[in-house]
Amino acid sequence: MKLENKSVIVTGAGRGLGCAMALTMSREGAGVTVMSRSLNELEAVAGRIRERGGTCLVSQGDVSSRDDVTRTVKQAVERFFKVDVLVNNAAVIGPIRFLEDANLKGWQKTIDINLNGAFLCARAVLPFMIQNGGGKIINISSGLGQMPFPRFCAYSVSKAGIIQLTRSLSEELRPLNIQVNAIDPGVMDTGMQEQIRSLGPAVLGASVYERFMEFKNKDGLKDPDEVASLAVILASPEADPLNGYNGTLSEYASLGYGT
Repeated sequence: MKLENKSVIVTGAGRGLGCAMALTMSREGAGVTVMSRSLNELEAVAGRIRERGGTCLVSQGDVSSRDDVTRTVKQAVERFFKVDVLVNNAAVIGPIRFLEDANLKGWQKTIDINLNGAFLCARAVLPFMIQNGGGKIINISSGLGQMPFPRFCAYSVSKAGIIQLTRSLSEELRPLNIQVNAIDPGVMDTGMQEQIRSLGPAVLGASVYERFMEFKNKDGLKDPDEVASLAVILASPEADPLNGYNGTLSEYASLGYGT
């Protein structure tokens, strides 16, 4: 097993990609701490892990809350005695509006969860990774962090921040044997995609709506389990040489980190 005796924290783990990563990492031998705002969803994920003989700690909390993050990391260390891997996955899509129509509260919430949450989680686990002699931080980015996309400005800006956070942290932490990489998962078959499509052309605009519907109708949506398998590789010693990289599944595969 690739992650035997590893302690992993996955944020946004109640559904979608976060759930897939928590399940897959547990299957590879990790003790998993799952965090999100929905306790019911977390308990369901933990139940699936425990049914298969895995170990899971549930921590309900908001990654944009320093207190919640500190408590989650403390609980993980108390349970598993260390933190080897942090997966910064928690995210919201944010206000899907043209900039002049987006309210400040919605914009701030998107930045707080998607970007500041990753910062808070990384800062909280670092002392334990340093004490343990190293670790892995895996950030979930997006292609929208590198391309313009109408009405998705807040989300895109937050993901651009994640990409640069990955690059900057990888250099800062290189001397400490902590590798930081990011996965651009592409358009996945998750609840977030359903949420986006449900907004319809009136909110998304006709061309954007048609694009998302095309992904759905032509089997263009990626399976979260594929992305989870790559996350396992990045969390394992196999990816020790890789640091500061942001890429899609195919780009990682071209480097020899295929699934």
